[in-house]
Amino acid sequence: MPLGTVSEVDGFAMALVLILILSFGIVALLLGSITRHGKRRDREVEDLLEEVCDQEAEKLPSPAATPETREPWEKDGDWWK
Repeated sequence: MPLGTVSEVDGFAMALVLILILSFGIVALLLGSITRHGKRRDREVEDLLEEVCDQEAEKLPSPAATPETREPWEKDGDWWK
């Protein structure tokens, strides 16, 4: 085999290693982007969203307060007995 030539098996192994390195690089870039953008989050907007969710939760009736009703198409709970 002449100097500087690569066999098929070696070329395949190098290609797999290159793909593995590129994959880890992409994952590292994604994680870096997530952490960088997470630090720049606007806390005021999150506080407002939590406040709106709390207000919506207060408007909904509690499950214990509502009487148990059934739709006409629903079967009894023990229909299989």
